[in-house]
Amino acid sequence: MVLKQQARLGAYWLVGSQVVNMVTAFLLAVFLARILEIYQFGLMTLSTVVFFIGTLVTTAAFRETLIVRQDLDRDTVSALFWLSLGLSVVIASACALAAAPAARILDAPEFETLMWVVAGSILANGVGGVPGAIRIVKRDFARIGMQTGALSLALAPVTVVMALRGYGALSAVMTAFIYHCITCGLNWYCAGWTPRWRAPWRAIGPARSTLLVMLGQQGLDVANSQVDRGIIGSLLGPHALGLYSIGRRLNDLMTDAIIGPSVSVTTPLIASIQGNVERLRSAYVQTLSLAMIMAVPMNLGLLAVGDLAIRVLFGDKWLDATPVMYAFVFMGMLGAISGVQRSVVQGGGRPGVWFRIQMVHTIANMAVIVAAASFGIVAIACAMLLRAVLLSPLAFIAAGEMTGVGRREHLGIMRAPIESGVAMLVAVLLVRMALPDDFAPALSLAILVTVGAAAYVGALALIARSDFMHALSLVMPKSLTMKLHSLSKAGP
Repeated sequence: MVLKQQARLGAYWLVGSQVVNMVTAFLLAVFLARILEIYQFGLMTLSTVVFFIGTLVTTAAFRETLIVRQDLDRDTVSALFWLSLGLSVVIASACALAAAPAARILDAPEFETLMWVVAGSILANGVGGVPGAIRIVKRDFARIGMQTGALSLALAPVTVVMALRGYGALSAVMTAFIYHCITCGLNWYCAGWTPRWRAPWRAIGPARSTLLVMLGQQGLDVANSQVDRGIIGSLLGPHALGLYSIGRRLNDLMTDAIIGPSVSVTTPLIASIQGNVERLRSAYVQTLSLAMIMAVPMNLGLLAVGDLAIRVLFGDKWLDATPVMYAFVFMGMLGAISGVQRSVVQGGGRPGVWFRIQMVHTIANMAVIVAAASFGIVAIACAMLLRAVLLSPLAFIAAGEMTGVGRREHLGIMRAPIESGVAMLVAVLLVRMALPDDFAPALSLAILVTVGAAAYVGALALIARSDFMHALSLVMPKSLTMKLHSLSKAGP
């Protein structure tokens, strides 16, 4: 099996670190939502958009190039590093110069400081990007997982203290800057690599075409994930962006917890088995099955308890974000599937195919966002959902052609998680209807989440016991999996 030994160990640590990061980010989001004003949350989100755009040019494309092209020699890798470093300096400087004008346009003086700190994060991320990619190529998943999880926990108090002292959006942005600086140092320390000081620029030649494709693809990814926030922030203002951001927050946290580990582990492994169709197919089926089993309950559960979750976690002032959250429930499931398909198509040696798919998505996404912008944030969310649903077959076709997984097999992989998710949704809604109206919201939420988890696991074990046990075997220790398997055989 493809996802054994090294992939399994990597999955343990990366999934574990992603869970730690998700829980930490979630708790911080809850805390900040109660402390910050809505417009401050919008400014924080807008600074994140700037960071993603800057990182796209300075880090992301180079990282993906090194992961996909594991045959590059030291001269080429060194040349890529110096190019990445140069771009980091240029982009960080541009952000610093644009800080004051952007703050004036938004009529938000505090945004100038946020832009300066973001510029520092872009520079730190760029300096450590290539060594970080080398660590992934070397499959240093365990240490990456340990370090990112530990950093998230260690830096969370910094955000809390700064927010309590009245630093507003800067509390989260400054913590991110510290995180990227420390990660940069760790990447250099753990990579065991140093660049050649005089790497010739012509050495980039073997990687040029891949780098251009990755640059285009990463640009499309950022456009798809951030253009809505950028348009809302610039046209509708920080207040509307703050509501929209909270509407996406729960879904984004859960989706990142699923997509992050699957892409981080699967892409470099698939890149190393590009010529073996059977192993490629096995990796795709296993990863897609696991992603569906995790994504369905997380997202469908929000349909039943989303408004209650926002009231309990963030407060009544954020209830206007609930309709946005409902739209992104379905976007989350599509995003989990798409993340797996991307790792297969891109890691399998056809980044150009995925680039064309992303190009279609980006053009359609920008068109529907601009068309819906005048109708508000709910209309934008619904328009994005419609675009994602209509264009989702493109990724299924591309991944299917590479792996030999057809339409029926795709449906077979997704059937059990979806049926179990629907059973869970019905169970939760029935229990919620039976609860008294004056029941404490926090206690209601706890009861409904417990019922939902039990209903989903029970339904999945009944509908597809073998698939359920196989999914557990991919992310749990072998000894524990064997015990559960023996118990399931002894059951009715």
